[in-house]
Amino acid sequence: MQAVNIRQADEVDLPELLKIEEDCFGSERFNTETVRAFVIRDDTFVLIALEGNEILGSAMCMVSELDLRGKIASIAVLKQRRGTGIGAALLDECEKVFRSHGLVRYSLEVEASNSLAIALYASRGYVVKSSLQDFYGAGRPAFYMEKKLDLQNAPVNVRSA
Repeated sequence: MQAVNIRQADEVDLPELLKIEEDCFGSERFNTETVRAFVIRDDTFVLIALEGNEILGSAMCMVSELDLRGKIASIAVLKQRRGTGIGAALLDECEKVFRSHGLVRYSLEVEASNSLAIALYASRGYVVKSSLQDFYGAGRPAFYMEKKLDLQNAPVNVRSA
Protein backbone atom coordinates (compact mmCIF):
# COMPACT_ATOMS: atom_id res chain seq x y z
CA MET A 1 0.00 0.00 0.00
CA GLN A 2 1.35 3.43 -1.00
CA ALA A 3 1.22 6.50 1.19
CA VAL A 4 -1.89 8.64 0.90
CA ASN A 5 -1.20 12.17 -0.34
CA ILE A 6 -3.58 15.11 -0.14
CA ARG A 7 -3.71 17.94 -2.62
CA GLN A 8 -6.12 20.59 -3.83
CA ALA A 9 -8.45 19.40 -6.59
CA ASP A 10 -8.82 21.07 -9.95
CA GLU A 11 -11.28 20.70 -12.82
CA VAL A 12 -9.55 17.65 -14.30
CA ASP A 13 -10.49 15.78 -11.10
CA LEU A 14 -14.24 16.35 -11.59
CA PRO A 15 -15.06 12.88 -12.99
CA GLU A 16 -13.40 11.15 -10.03
CA LEU A 17 -14.95 13.58 -7.54
CA LEU A 18 -18.38 12.78 -8.95
CA LYS A 19 -17.69 9.04 -8.56
CA ILE A 20 -16.83 9.58 -4.90
CA GLU A 21 -20.02 11.61 -4.43
CA GLU A 22 -22.03 8.77 -5.97
CA ASP A 23 -20.29 6.09 -3.92
CA CYS A 24 -20.70 7.95 -0.64
CA PHE A 25 -23.97 9.80 -1.00
CA GLY A 26 -26.01 8.15 -3.78
CA SER A 27 -29.10 10.19 -4.61
CA GLU A 28 -28.09 12.82 -2.03
CA ARG A 29 -24.81 13.61 -3.76
CA PHE A 30 -23.80 17.07 -4.89
CA ASN A 31 -24.57 17.56 -8.58
CA THR A 32 -21.90 18.28 -11.20
CA GLU A 33 -22.35 22.06 -11.11
CA THR A 34 -22.11 22.19 -7.32
CA VAL A 35 -18.91 20.14 -7.29
CA ARG A 36 -17.48 22.29 -10.10
CA ALA A 37 -18.34 25.45 -8.12
CA PHE A 38 -16.47 24.12 -5.07
CA VAL A 39 -13.43 23.50 -7.26
CA ILE A 40 -13.31 26.84 -9.10
CA ARG A 41 -14.69 29.49 -6.74
CA ASP A 42 -12.33 31.73 -4.76
CA ASP A 43 -14.25 31.24 -1.49
CA THR A 44 -14.27 27.43 -1.62
CA PHE A 45 -11.78 24.62 -1.99
CA VAL A 46 -11.74 20.89 -2.55
CA LEU A 47 -9.06 18.57 -1.23
CA ILE A 48 -8.51 15.06 -2.52
CA ALA A 49 -6.78 12.11 -0.93
CA LEU A 50 -4.78 10.02 -3.39
CA GLU A 51 -2.95 6.74 -3.34
CA GLY A 52 -0.86 6.82 -6.46
CA ASN A 53 -3.28 8.22 -9.05
CA GLU A 54 -6.43 6.84 -7.40
CA ILE A 55 -8.65 9.34 -5.59
CA LEU A 56 -9.87 7.73 -2.35
CA GLY A 57 -11.63 10.66 -0.71
CA SER A 58 -12.46 14.32 -0.86
CA ALA A 59 -13.34 17.29 1.31
CA MET A 60 -15.35 20.29 0.10
CA CYS A 61 -15.09 23.47 2.13
CA MET A 62 -16.17 27.10 2.21
CA VAL A 63 -14.15 30.06 3.49
CA SER A 64 -15.53 33.32 4.87
CA GLU A 65 -12.67 35.67 5.66
CA LEU A 66 -15.22 38.38 6.53
CA ASP A 67 -16.42 36.58 9.67
CA LEU A 68 -13.35 34.30 10.03
CA ARG A 69 -15.37 31.10 9.54
CA GLY A 70 -14.70 27.92 7.66
CA LYS A 71 -17.36 25.37 6.82
CA ILE A 72 -16.77 21.76 5.89
CA ALA A 73 -19.60 20.94 3.51
CA SER A 74 -18.51 17.37 2.90
CA ILE A 75 -15.87 14.82 3.76
CA ALA A 76 -16.24 11.66 1.70
CA VAL A 77 -14.14 8.50 1.64
CA LEU A 78 -14.75 5.53 -0.65
CA LYS A 79 -16.64 2.86 1.28
CA GLN A 80 -13.92 0.24 0.93
CA ARG A 81 -11.30 2.64 2.38
CA ARG A 82 -13.19 3.96 5.41
CA GLY A 83 -11.61 3.44 8.80
CA THR A 84 -8.07 3.80 7.46
CA GLY A 85 -7.41 7.39 8.56
CA ILE A 86 -8.21 9.08 5.25
CA GLY A 87 -11.11 11.07 6.68
CA ALA A 88 -8.95 12.23 9.59
CA ALA A 89 -6.17 13.28 7.22
CA LEU A 90 -8.65 15.24 5.08
CA LEU A 91 -10.07 16.94 8.18
CA ASP A 92 -6.58 17.92 9.34
CA GLU A 93 -5.76 19.39 5.92
CA CYS A 94 -9.06 21.33 5.83
CA GLU A 95 -8.14 22.90 9.13
CA LYS A 96 -4.65 23.77 7.85
CA VAL A 97 -6.20 25.64 4.92
CA PHE A 98 -8.65 27.38 7.25
CA ARG A 99 -5.78 28.49 9.50
CA SER A 100 -3.84 29.78 6.47
CA HIS A 101 -6.81 32.10 5.83
CA GLY A 102 -6.80 33.26 9.46
CA LEU A 103 -10.13 31.57 10.22
CA VAL A 104 -10.94 30.90 13.87
CA ARG A 105 -14.31 29.09 13.80
CA TYR A 106 -15.03 25.92 11.83
CA SER A 107 -18.37 24.15 11.41
CA LEU A 108 -20.01 21.16 9.78
CA GLU A 109 -23.15 19.05 9.85
CA VAL A 110 -23.01 15.31 10.36
CA GLU A 111 -25.76 12.72 10.26
CA ALA A 112 -26.70 11.91 13.86
CA SER A 113 -26.35 8.16 13.17
CA ASN A 114 -22.76 8.49 11.87
CA SER A 115 -21.07 7.68 15.18
CA LEU A 116 -17.60 7.15 13.65
CA ALA A 117 -17.56 10.61 12.05
CA ILE A 118 -18.97 12.23 15.20
CA ALA A 119 -16.22 10.59 17.26
CA LEU A 120 -13.56 11.83 14.82
CA TYR A 121 -14.86 15.39 14.91
CA ALA A 122 -15.17 15.35 18.70
CA SER A 123 -11.58 14.08 18.99
CA ARG A 124 -10.48 17.16 17.01
CA GLY A 125 -12.34 19.60 19.26
CA TYR A 126 -15.70 19.91 17.50
CA VAL A 127 -18.68 20.28 19.83
CA VAL A 128 -22.35 19.56 19.06
CA LYS A 129 -24.11 22.93 19.12
CA SER A 130 -27.56 21.85 17.94
CA SER A 131 -29.64 19.07 16.47
CA LEU A 132 -31.20 19.61 13.05
CA GLN A 133 -34.33 17.50 12.64
CA ASP A 134 -34.89 15.89 9.22
CA PHE A 135 -31.74 17.57 7.86
CA TYR A 136 -30.95 14.57 5.64
CA GLY A 137 -34.60 13.73 4.97
CA ALA A 138 -37.57 12.54 7.00
CA GLY A 139 -36.41 10.92 10.23
CA ARG A 140 -32.71 11.59 9.53
CA PRO A 141 -31.45 14.30 11.87
CA ALA A 142 -28.02 15.89 11.84
CA PHE A 143 -25.82 17.48 14.44
CA TYR A 144 -24.39 20.93 13.82
CA MET A 145 -20.85 20.83 15.20
CA GLU A 146 -18.47 23.69 15.68
CA LYS A 147 -14.87 24.24 16.69
CA LYS A 148 -13.47 27.54 17.88
CA LEU A 149 -9.76 28.19 18.00
CA ASP A 150 -8.27 29.60 21.14
CA LEU A 151 -7.90 33.22 20.08
CA GLN A 152 -4.88 33.69 22.34
CA ASN A 153 -3.00 31.12 20.27
CA ALA A 154 -4.61 31.79 16.88
CA PRO A 155 -2.43 33.11 14.04
CA VAL A 156 -2.76 36.78 13.29
CA ASN A 157 -2.89 37.94 9.69
CA VAL A 158 -1.30 41.33 9.16
CA ARG A 159 -2.03 43.04 5.89
CA SER A 160 0.09 45.87 4.59
CA ALA A 161 -1.60 49.19 3.89
